[in-house]
Amino acid sequence: MKKTFLSAILILALTLFGIHEGFPQTRLVVKSARAGTSYYALAMGMAKAMMTVPGIEVSVEESLGSVANVKEARTRSHFIFTSTSDLIAQALKKVKPFEEGGYERIRTLWPIPGVTLHFVVREDSGVKRIQDLQGKRYIAGGIGTSTERLTKLILKIYGLEGKVDLPAVDLKEGVDAVVNRRAVGFTTGSPYPTPMVTEITATTPIRLLEIGEEEFKKLSEIDPTYSLTIIPAGIYKGVDYDVRTVASPVLAYTTEDLPEEIAYKITKAFWENKKIIAESHAIGKGIDIKGIKYGVAKVHPGALKYYREIGVEIPPSMR
Repeated sequence: MKKTFLSAILILALTLFGIHEGFPQTRLVVKSARAGTSYYALAMGMAKAMMTVPGIEVSVEESLGSVANVKEARTRSHFIFTSTSDLIAQALKKVKPFEEGGYERIRTLWPIPGVTLHFVVREDSGVKRIQDLQGKRYIAGGIGTSTERLTKLILKIYGLEGKVDLPAVDLKEGVDAVVNRRAVGFTTGSPYPTPMVTEITATTPIRLLEIGEEEFKKLSEIDPTYSLTIIPAGIYKGVDYDVRTVASPVLAYTTEDLPEEIAYKITKAFWENKKIIAESHAIGKGIDIKGIKYGVAKVHPGALKYYREIGVEIPPSMR
């Protein structure tokens, strides 16, 4: 009787502390973007969705950007991060800034809404085209981000390499510089409407610059993962015209050492709890499972198991 009673107490204690035999504790880290951004909010939503799986604990870390995220993937475990797919392609090819290699361990999990590039300038700056940035002080995006890299690439395509003053500052500091007239504009990469742009329009009239069709063709020859997209008129105060710009796929990734069972469970939880993610930020409503095909890196076996179960086709190169 006494033995039975003690056994019951032990089982109850194990259950209360979350270490029951059927629910071992697994701690994961999600790294997405800087706090206050739409992608950071989305990461919080992803964490909540994953924690619907018994025994899964998830914390969200602030990030310096996609480049930093990818670099951390070389050494971290139980690590989930977001990145544009073009950076993953570069990492797998050991192209600058990923020459050191070691990125073959990266595995694709699921797509999230992609980056839409916003070239934002003050309306009173006199800048009406990207070409007009020559000789001006402009913030290319947060230091070490995929946005900064893409901005510099586009400026190079326009023949403006070395001809625009591009201070290396944090994007928030850059936005403050624009408001205080220390710079004519900045680039941010985010699904629209992005809060950063919406907030600045409350006090500062802006213009969004377009990407030319010829320049986009040159860009797509360099990297076909980019697509041409339109920011519709009326999305931002004072921008009553359509803006042709560039979009890049963004996905969540992990590493090959994440146990298959865990990868399966969190992938299933992600897709079955899209409502939780959409509640974290409006851009969560734009999650589309078809975007998995842009992942570049091989899909994690656990995630692949889930996609096969629901009949989602995965490109042969990613299996």
